[in-house]
Amino acid sequence: MSTRGTEYTDEMYDDGLYSQNFGMDDDAALMEAVRSAASMLAAEGLGNMVDMDTIQRPSAAAQSNNETDYETDGGITDGGITDGGIIDDMADISLSQPPNRPLLRGRRKRVSYVEDTEFTPDGLVDDDEDSNFSASDMSSDADYHLESIQQMVREKSGFRNKRGKKGKQKKGRGKKKKDSYSKEVQQLLGVANNLYIQQQLTESFTVLCDAIRIDANCSAAWRTMALIRKDQGKTSDAIHLYTVAAHLTTDESFLWEQLYGMHMTIVEENAQSVQDGNTEAQAAYDEAVDQALDCLKHIVTISPTNKEAWTQRMQMLEAKEDYRSMARGYRTMLRVDPYNMQTIRDAATMFAKRRDDLERPIEWFVAAIEFYNKQAMDLAEQAAGQAHRNALAELANQGMDENVDLGAVSDEEGQIDEEWAAYFAANPDKTVPMDDLGGYSYSDLNMLAELRLLRSEYEMGVVDIKRGARFVQGRGREYQWEDNELVDTEDDEYPVSADGGENGLPIELRIKLGQFRLLLGNEDVAKTHIDALHTLDTAAYEDLYTDVAETYAEVGHVELAIDIYEQLIAHPETNQPSVWERLAKCYRDQGDLSKACRFALDVVQADPSDIDMRLWLGEVYEDMGNVDLAYKMISDVEEIQQAEGIRETDRESQILDARRATAYASRRRKNADEERHRYLASMRSAEVV
Repeated sequence: MSTRGTEYTDEMYDDGLYSQNFGMDDDAALMEAVRSAASMLAAEGLGNMVDMDTIQRPSAAAQSNNETDYETDGGITDGGITDGGIIDDMADISLSQPPNRPLLRGRRKRVSYVEDTEFTPDGLVDDDEDSNFSASDMSSDADYHLESIQQMVREKSGFRNKRGKKGKQKKGRGKKKKDSYSKEVQQLLGVANNLYIQQQLTESFTVLCDAIRIDANCSAAWRTMALIRKDQGKTSDAIHLYTVAAHLTTDESFLWEQLYGMHMTIVEENAQSVQDGNTEAQAAYDEAVDQALDCLKHIVTISPTNKEAWTQRMQMLEAKEDYRSMARGYRTMLRVDPYNMQTIRDAATMFAKRRDDLERPIEWFVAAIEFYNKQAMDLAEQAAGQAHRNALAELANQGMDENVDLGAVSDEEGQIDEEWAAYFAANPDKTVPMDDLGGYSYSDLNMLAELRLLRSEYEMGVVDIKRGARFVQGRGREYQWEDNELVDTEDDEYPVSADGGENGLPIELRIKLGQFRLLLGNEDVAKTHIDALHTLDTAAYEDLYTDVAETYAEVGHVELAIDIYEQLIAHPETNQPSVWERLAKCYRDQGDLSKACRFALDVVQADPSDIDMRLWLGEVYEDMGNVDLAYKMISDVEEIQQAEGIRETDRESQILDARRATAYASRRRKNADEERHRYLASMRSAEVV
């Protein structure tokens, strides 16, 4: 069984989170946070706190302490494990179908390349990790207070205790280095900590200010000052101080998690006021969201495998419609965990929605599919070899072959289940089905096919569906089909039948295969695939009906597209403006401008603010010679833009200017023609008189 780890290379850091600019931005952010904190303290009469020339953010190299092992066993997912011995009686085992039992013995495993890292917005300190303060922070006469201080800091910070196995350290966080401060600073920290324990918060804060004046890079002092301000209910001051402390602690994420929780509290507190239209609340809300996103950025930088932090970040970026940052985030996530199918699905959905850089999600899908295909084949071959060794062991146990090395066939934890081993030995053309492997699914193949359609990669789409479905069904070693995936234009591997057949395809993939065949010119076989759709409920499969109609229109079969759209509008559930718009365009392509006009007017009446449809309808009116109505459509668009305060893009402005000029010219020509006709008519009348 192959395994795959992630090596961090220079190329990984080219997408924003890990760029050099990110470090430079952090240096600037640290300076700004220090200035804000110093101003706040100075306003309280505590004097000039910090020598700005001495403070500096620890080198990013400090994060190399974060020794996360991303290389894990490329095992099997969702396969539950049972115990069992070698095959006792081959005759009792069915070899024609895959066994309905787990594939591996021993501990349950997943094909995974990251460690699930718990994300706790309120902060988290493990019992076996250093607390906010280390022993080196304390004076010698205060060492006996260390344990009580650690516990109090946890409780005051809202951190949860989490007990684990002795000596075990959470991956993705690394072991904190001891801070080395001067003896004078250590003594001040010891005094401040004693005062804090005694709840003399103001006195403790003053002593910590003295420590900062001596060593502005003392993160322990900034941290405790923030804790004191939080205890005193001065949340804004606490945020400034925590921000400085977090920037000075580059190898741990719990301070950023604490800050994230505080900023999100501000978001929640202002949410209702924002809905009520309060502008001040909106400003506070937006600032808190930006700061929360910055915290999440630091969390995933320190702990790239923190899935929950990534999820929170992506959701917030989507709410802000910051798709560029989302794209960078997905690229980074898939460098850390390249075969995570859920991440690939989410990324592909976003890229497809934006019609942006579709080649990249295709590459992610293809790489993951190839990887899981290799896993499926390797495991099948391994299982067949194991079955052979089990058979030899059986012979040896029966005394029939004394030359067998029993050490080579020992029953070890993690072996493939004996029934699976026997199945693969008896069926050399089979591979591990994707459901048992925990790899990709039919829905992933459908998403990949959608992307291929958008990029007009029709032949590759056929290959993806045929080969991918073969592996999903556990037939990956049926090599006779592989060389004929494109040559077999009749798609004999996946025949259409009432029950789907042994190699049946879900209707979504069968329709996609029909679309690809239609676009490649194989119309007869395309029709056999597409005809299966017409037996299904129109409302339940509206998207598929629409996809097929659009493909018919694309290849010039407008009459077939119209038939499907007419079928859709015949049902109340699917009789909607999006179908009317497509019908209008089809009728225009067919030359029936009257029907095109009628359906376009229905769309405009359903949504009076639809600018694009009004412009399109203006073109149709021009084609019909109805200049006045064409001119009216242009005027309506201008009124809508003014009423809604819509600012046009350069291209939209150019299009509207061109349409306006055409409408004006047409109207002038019409007026000139009418004037000429009136003149000629008057001349003829004069001659008669």
